[in-house]
Amino acid sequence: MTTTLPTPATAPAGSPPDSRAGAAALVAAGISVAVGVTQVLYPQDTDPAIDPRTAALLVATSLMLWALPVLYLRLAALAGTRWPAVAASAGTVLLSGGMLSSAVNGEDLSFFPAVALVANALWFLGSLALAVALWRSRRVSRPLVALLPLVTPVFLFLSQTGGGVPVGAYLAVVGWLLLRGQLDRRA
Repeated sequence: MTTTLPTPATAPAGSPPDSRAGAAALVAAGISVAVGVTQVLYPQDTDPAIDPRTAALLVATSLMLWALPVLYLRLAALAGTRWPAVAASAGTVLLSGGMLSSAVNGEDLSFFPAVALVANALWFLGSLALAVALWRSRRVSRPLVALLPLVTPVFLFLSQTGGGVPVGAYLAVVGWLLLRGQLDRRA
């Protein structure tokens, strides 16, 4: 009598899982949600001095901003063009540097507004160009692509009203799809 061993479950059809970009997106999602909830519970814009809670939020947001380039570079591979991801990533890294300088010094330094302006423009315009390239490639679900350029303004301009929460939810969906190998529709 011969017994056969059960075969292991196969992964769903799709592209191979991308654990690095998926994990980066999930880390960014968790930080974004935590920052969003904290900012709703403890608004930070009432005093120009940076208290310890605000400094912690700036450091956490900087970590999120460093995780995003991993995601953007993966999306660029799907879009077939790298420059938008490089521009968006340069913006996130530059903004992170400005935020960390504020956290360390206890206040925004005189150059921070100029740095933030350039960084936010790079982040937004790079994200927008990446979304256009992804839209044209038809490799990622169009609703997900359409939401990509909204990450920057929602996170930045709605920060005091919990903008990090919807941004975190979006990043969590993208991260989950990457981990499952289901972001690329052509695979």
